Amino acid sequence: MFERLGNPQRTPAEIYASAWAKINEGVEFAVRDSEVFYLSMIASGIDDDLASLLLLKKLKMASKLSDPVRDADQVGMNSYVEFRFGAADRSFRQLLHPTVCRTSFALSIASRLGAGVVGLRAGQALLWPDDEGCLRELHVIAVANSGHGKAHRERASAM
Repeated sequence: MFERLGNPQRTPAEIYASAWAKINEGVEFAVRDSEVFYLSMIASGIDDDLASLLLLKKLKMASKLSDPVRDADQVGMNSYVEFRFGAADRSFRQLLHPTVCRTSFALSIASRLGAGVVGLRAGQALLWPDDEGCLRELHVIAVANSGHGKAHRERASAM
């Protein structure tokens, strides 16, 4: 049975990541050209093999944007993002590099959830694995980028 899956040397995380990519083929991701290398380096340093492979798959599938200014509704580094994951309540967090995640509303790009929201736009949803590997809907509700930081930090602190 497993011979039909292709290379029998692949790890379970690699098989999972390939299946995830097929399931989410129609979902559009976008990242800025200037962030692709940075996010690739982050992915290579993530201890969670599945999160690492999924982030690399997303980068490979993503449209590359040459405009240095991110769209207001697109999640990237330093974005404030409101989302719902599975049946959980809405969360409001800021996507940050793992070394600067010092606030209660920080979301590390090196986390499984951080890798999930990057590249999505407000209103988009995709299937993303939770900590046990079960696919759950990850729905980005709202996104805010630079210039609105103070208001969004106040909102996050109130949640």
